[in-house]
Amino acid sequence: MWQTVDLSQYIDSYFIDNQIVKYNLSAWIGGHRFQDDYSTVFLTFLNQSGQIINSSIQIGPVMAVDRGNETQLMFRQAQGPIPIGTRFFNVEVIFSRLIGNVNNGAIDNIAVTVYQ
Repeated sequence: MWQTVDLSQYIDSYFIDNQIVKYNLSAWIGGHRFQDDYSTVFLTFLNQSGQIINSSIQIGPVMAVDRGNETQLMFRQAQGPIPIGTRFFNVEVIFSRLIGNVNNGAIDNIAVTVYQ
């Protein structure tokens, strides 16, 4: 699943292009017991033409060993400056199944905050 956000609705490009604006990407990521099915969140910055600026920011996956083979969600986050020239950002979640017929990767409360 994914969502693209037009930053021009929320902030003047002056603040982005002068590196005054930062981002915080966070989510609760996890899975089921000993299974290594997982989910990953990617944040990609795009210019006015929809071209990717720099590389995507990634949080996750959280594997079974990270969770102590327990069913749970763990908080993950990344933060930094929004790249010069950014006009949109895209948030994408990818679920990956490694065992069985059902994907037991889990994710909740995905958030992207833009701030000064």
